[in-house]
Amino acid sequence: MGGADVVDEPSHPAEDAAPFAVVAIVTSAGGLDAVTRVLRELPADLPVPVVLAQHLSGQGSHLVEILQRRIPLEVAWADEGGQLRPGLVTVARPRTLLEVLPDGSCSAQPLHSVVADRPLDRLLASVADSFGDAVLAVVLTGMGNDGAAGARAVHAAGGTVLVQDEETSEHPSMPRAVATAGAADRVLAVHVLGRAVVDLVAGRGLPPSSADVAAVRSLFAGPAEVARLARERDWSTTELGPVGGWSAALRTTVRLVLEAPLAMCLLWGPRHIQLYNDGYRDLMGVKHPAGLGQANRDCWPEVWHLNEGIYAQVLAGSPVQVREALYPITRSGVLENAWFDLFFTPIRDEAGAVGGILATVVERTTQVLADRRLRTLHELGSRTAGTTTWRTALESALAAIAVDGEDVLFAVGYRIDGVGSVALLVDAVGVEAGGPMAPSRVELDTGDPGWPLARAARLGEPLLVEDVAARFGGPAGPDGLVPEAALLVPLREPGADSPNGLLVLGVHPRLPLDAAYREFLWLAGREVAARVVEARGRERERERLARLAELDRAKTEFFSNVSHEFRTPLTLMLGPLEALHERRADLPEELRADVELAGRNARRLLRMVGSLLDFSRAEAGRLRPAFAPTDLSRLTADVAGLFRSAAERAGIELRVDAPRLPQPVWVDPQMWEKVLSNLLANALKFTFEGVVEVSVRPLPKHVEVQVRDTGVGIPADDLPHLFQRFHRVRGTRARTHEGAGIGLALVDELVRRHHGRVRVRSEVGVGTTFTVWLPLGRRPAADHPGEPVSVARSDVAAALAEEVERWVTAAPVGEEAVLAEPADDPGAQPDGIVRRALGARVLVVDDNADARDYLRRLLEPHWRVATARDGVEALEAARALRPDLVLADVVMPRLDGSGLLRALRGDDGPADVPVVLVTARAGEESAVEGLLAGADDYIVKPFSPRELLARIGAQLELARLRRRSAGRWRALVDASFDVVYRMNADWTEMHALDGRGFIADTDRPTASWLDQYIHPDDQPLVTRAIEEAVRTGNVFELEHRVRRPDGSLGWVLSRAVPLLDEHGRVEEWVGAASDVTARRQAEEARRAGQEGLRSLPGDARAAGETRTDGCQDATRSSWRVLP
Repeated sequence: MGGADVVDEPSHPAEDAAPFAVVAIVTSAGGLDAVTRVLRELPADLPVPVVLAQHLSGQGSHLVEILQRRIPLEVAWADEGGQLRPGLVTVARPRTLLEVLPDGSCSAQPLHSVVADRPLDRLLASVADSFGDAVLAVVLTGMGNDGAAGARAVHAAGGTVLVQDEETSEHPSMPRAVATAGAADRVLAVHVLGRAVVDLVAGRGLPPSSADVAAVRSLFAGPAEVARLARERDWSTTELGPVGGWSAALRTTVRLVLEAPLAMCLLWGPRHIQLYNDGYRDLMGVKHPAGLGQANRDCWPEVWHLNEGIYAQVLAGSPVQVREALYPITRSGVLENAWFDLFFTPIRDEAGAVGGILATVVERTTQVLADRRLRTLHELGSRTAGTTTWRTALESALAAIAVDGEDVLFAVGYRIDGVGSVALLVDAVGVEAGGPMAPSRVELDTGDPGWPLARAARLGEPLLVEDVAARFGGPAGPDGLVPEAALLVPLREPGADSPNGLLVLGVHPRLPLDAAYREFLWLAGREVAARVVEARGRERERERLARLAELDRAKTEFFSNVSHEFRTPLTLMLGPLEALHERRADLPEELRADVELAGRNARRLLRMVGSLLDFSRAEAGRLRPAFAPTDLSRLTADVAGLFRSAAERAGIELRVDAPRLPQPVWVDPQMWEKVLSNLLANALKFTFEGVVEVSVRPLPKHVEVQVRDTGVGIPADDLPHLFQRFHRVRGTRARTHEGAGIGLALVDELVRRHHGRVRVRSEVGVGTTFTVWLPLGRRPAADHPGEPVSVARSDVAAALAEEVERWVTAAPVGEEAVLAEPADDPGAQPDGIVRRALGARVLVVDDNADARDYLRRLLEPHWRVATARDGVEALEAARALRPDLVLADVVMPRLDGSGLLRALRGDDGPADVPVVLVTARAGEESAVEGLLAGADDYIVKPFSPRELLARIGAQLELARLRRRSAGRWRALVDASFDVVYRMNADWTEMHALDGRGFIADTDRPTASWLDQYIHPDDQPLVTRAIEEAVRTGNVFELEHRVRRPDGSLGWVLSRAVPLLDEHGRVEEWVGAASDVTARRQAEEARRAGQEGLRSLPGDARAAGETRTDGCQDATRSSWRVLP
């Protein structure tokens, strides 16, 4: 035939058909079984060609025929120019050097020397050169290292090399050589190599190596679900890499997590890859199983901003714990809210660096819900406690129990009309008022498709509605959840036949409606009903409260008027006192002190009346500042200068930093002096060392004035109330506790009148800073403009500075606690009762220096007097001086009069010293309160000198008589040979016991006397005898055993008589116990001799009359209760 021959174009695999263009398999001796197992797994329609070379084969020219019988693919010999094609296994002939050219054709040349030509290396190198990274090479069992260089060429070209592992290789030399050369991408068992080829050709990635499979099976062993999922996971595709390459620290921690009984999650590496156990799986919810092996940030992006800081702290080596963290989880197919305690622990790698974080989780749902529900009930009571109407009580209750929708998703309240036919909406929280779930009006007589309110009203008991979603279907609560159930609670007043209201409480769909939840809802409903009833009662009192409010307004008005009227008599008092003070040189010494005392306290009273008048005027809205442009820096410095003397006397540095301001400030100068002097007095009152600093500085729109001290500081709980009227800080060390509690309230009011603000910041033990801001450049509308005011010293500031100076001029601790001899005053003529107590020691305790000096001068003509500034000093002085009487003010710093009384009556002080308390609180109730606290007498200010002297004298005389009586009692006890004791009325406490060397003494009350002194076997008998004596009020008498100081036992005959008060009631028992040990020992010896005469008649009767415990039977005459 003429014409040119037709030549087929070479077949090239389509680039997009498969990731590989050719599969090249090489093996050597013993490789037939391995080749068969690999090729048997390949499908007949494999989309890529396969080329196979085996040298040192025992099958020779029969290899193609053998493979054709064993595998599903087509098999053919490789001939020169032959073309590779998909689905065809092209086999190199024996003694042939096969190479594959870039066009997919074969080059088959004679093989001269296996060692020299290295046919397997040549084949693999040719496919690497021809197809580059599209080569999949498989190296199977064989001897030698032929194939290693070719595999390295494939690997270098970007291709993939699979190697049979040594465990399944008949001759592992050749696979080992490839692995040693670093050319193996995976080392796999022969039974998985075929499937690996199929997966790679299909684009599914590399399978795990044999070693990695073994490591996975070992690490993730066990029946747990997470372990099973981990075994199925290809970890080589994760950032952790193949399991076989994991560090020992990682593997150990993973094993710990999987076997831990608690919920645990390990976060490993810089991206915090997650590995967790079955317990933690429940927390993952829908994020499981995808979260296993996932980066924590990718798994939980919504909380990464919360976790990032925690993780950084743990990675720095510090463990972190988070309490009661909320996690919504799915249980039994239902999404529920659950709370957990989280513990994050750093896990270190072999180098000691932190390689991961171990998160341990402990569920706290039950405790969190219980605590929260208890707080809700408490909040319910708190919010409704002050309500005054039925409606406000119900509204407050609904807000308290459903404001956040955490336990009660929504709450609706209804009020039933008088005839019981209509329920009217009061309020709704969590649902729309007037909407389907909270209709404004519900007819109870007709059926309503909504809430079964009529049925709940008839039942009169809580009714659970479990088809809320079917009834309404709408969302509720702050999170828009669909409720499934609700509880209807009738609200009934005590004694009423039918309820007057109904409460609807929505059950939270993410909380299981268990017994605890049902009980909480029932308690909440019952609490609401109770609070509504209480408010109904308070509602009936509104008119009375209105009348009381009117009375309070009248009281304020009266207070304002009477304070104003106080100024007249005070003026008339101060005038003569000032005149006497100017002529003080002509007065006797004792009168000069009295005039100064009266003048100081009159001025103090005037200042207090002025403050009260200002405060009452402010409350009545009649306080009008007289604004004027003022040099505030100079005024501030001058006022502060008035307190410099007091600060220096107290050893405190007073700093004033008041630079000239760029412009005058519109203030009322008198009011500003009151503000600043009150703040300075307050600072010096609570500062005992360090600095008080006053500073003035301009701001863009204000001037800032600060008064800072290094005093004792103010507790945080008191700071919000500091500017409230009559609020006083309790339990804080101060120079005095005097004051009406309105100084700082007046400061706040006066500053506000200047359109300014005041703030306080304080730390206990560090100090306090008051900051005042006044507007700059503002000219108030009500002011009267004029020339800048000349700054002059204020009487108010001077009076307060004088009072502060009195606080700090007291003697140091211990200096005044010395006894002064009675003054030699021939004009002092004491009464009889005072005369009998002359020379007694009296300790005067008062924090007011004037009061202390006055009392000392009043008492010194009659008794030896020591003084102390507060209860702490007084307690030390009482222990050192043993005074005959203590005269103490009730209100004092550090330790007040009541605390001093308790200390003196306790173990820390002389318990028998008479104490007379002095207070400014008038009325019988105050006196009774003081006497019940244990005071011997109670005197209310003001008192006359004669009354005070008479009362102190009477108490000293009573104390003298008590000491005389006690001395006689002591003499009587000393004259007796018997044990003497005193018991309280019911014998539960022994007041005192003098053991006379027979048993141990006690001079302190004790409640353990029965175990201390009485033998255990005799205690029941002693107790019965005591009960009989206490019941009848007759004499107690009994023989019993007692413990002696050396541990031995003795016998006593104890006899006690009751002491009665004027009403015939037993006050105390006084008794004596005689030592009858010798007689009892003689009786014991006689009984022991009788035991030896068992054969004598009557010995059984004698033995029956004696108890085995040594005590005689109660029927015998050795004990009795006397009439």
